[in-house]
Amino acid sequence: MGEARRSGDRRLNRRHLMLGAGAGAAAGLFGAGYLLGGREPSRDWERSKDPLKVYLPRDDTANRQQVLLVDQWNMRYADERFGAEIVELSPIADQAYSVVHSKLQSGASGIDVVGLDVPWIAEFAAEEYIRELEGVDRAGFIDQIFAAGVVDGRVYALPFHSDVGMLYYRREFVDEDRLRGLRGWGDLREVVDEVLPGTGFEGGIAMQLDAYEGFTVNVWEYLLAGGVDTAEDGSVDFGADSRAVELLEQRLPEDLYPALMGRSPDSAPRILYDSLYSDERDSLSAFEAGRTPFLRHWPRVFRSFDPCSADFQVGVVPMPGGVLGGQSLAVSAASRRPVVSQALIEFLTGPAAQQLIFERGGYAATRHEPYYDALARIANIGEGRGEEDGEGVRYDLLCEGEADEEVAGEAPPRLEAGVLHAALEDAGRRPGVERYTQFSRAFHGLLHHALAQGGRPDLDRLGEELRDAVEGR
Repeated sequence: MGEARRSGDRRLNRRHLMLGAGAGAAAGLFGAGYLLGGREPSRDWERSKDPLKVYLPRDDTANRQQVLLVDQWNMRYADERFGAEIVELSPIADQAYSVVHSKLQSGASGIDVVGLDVPWIAEFAAEEYIRELEGVDRAGFIDQIFAAGVVDGRVYALPFHSDVGMLYYRREFVDEDRLRGLRGWGDLREVVDEVLPGTGFEGGIAMQLDAYEGFTVNVWEYLLAGGVDTAEDGSVDFGADSRAVELLEQRLPEDLYPALMGRSPDSAPRILYDSLYSDERDSLSAFEAGRTPFLRHWPRVFRSFDPCSADFQVGVVPMPGGVLGGQSLAVSAASRRPVVSQALIEFLTGPAAQQLIFERGGYAATRHEPYYDALARIANIGEGRGEEDGEGVRYDLLCEGEADEEVAGEAPPRLEAGVLHAALEDAGRRPGVERYTQFSRAFHGLLHHALAQGGRPDLDRLGEELRDAVEGR
């Protein structure tokens, strides 16, 4: 936090921070006006009476910030025939993939901009379903996130909003200092074993391990956090001497079934057994019901917890092995208006739009600036209220009386900005294979069945099925 409160060697006071780092206030007071004053149309932009068709998963956030940003674009270009219209897809990744893949494969011209999950980009680029983007400025984007849209050195998609695995915990049961030093699942396993005895919890951590994409993400994080090395494309060797064999055949089953370690079957497992039948909503419900002291989830759920609650105090740190998720925007190869479509993408991923995505939408922004702004605001509110803490989250800042006059009336800053930014910069990746969806279905199909039956998975068969999936057999 110390770096966020200084410019050179000069300590910033409240007024300096409010004026110099007040992008959040600026976005709140005149964000729409700033956005509406954006890029002027080029003579190359293609005009049409028909709006651009933008295919995006349904935005389930309270204020539907994705829709508001497209509305702002339309207000800016109301008389220019550059309008855009969102076509909402299912928020369930597998269902959205089926629709988008079918549309792009058909070469239909009725789709201009498409939101793609990060692991789909390589496949859609290889199939030439999306266009390479020309003259893109990558300045300001978080490197890991921007790189997800680059295939063979070419930019095919720009990041709209991001995601990464985060570890939530009940602060009254967990030593926060221990969590800051987590280096992998081995460390987390030790902490869980310290917390569980005598607490009455049904399991250590609630996860998303039902037979869907969430299983692939959670288990991939488990592998990365367990010390598995990935190839350049993010893939893993499941051969006999691989670290992945030990983790999937021994450690993961033991974390779900205490009896495999010689403990009583009635002992609380490190991973809540019901996680095998849980998605994001189910696992969050289990955590909120007090069934586990830990939860693996995405950044957006932090906003659902009351930082000032006396009965249910929740903290957050990066999930060991956390992998990158989120939505990137690409231009359909069949679009008849590729130039204006790219301009729309640049608008939606630009600095001002990302500030609003972060502050109002609750998403993880894809650029650095919103995080720096939040840290500056936290420093501004917290100045003179105790020790600075550059690694953790200052949960106390909003729970010790009224905010000062200078910040009264503003939405509170995102207290988790620092740990979220760190998690994104250090995020792992899922396999960058061209048929990722088929890969994922094979991965969670075989592994989930074996784990749900209480057995150990057949990794020889898994390796064969993954190869067949990647090769399209």
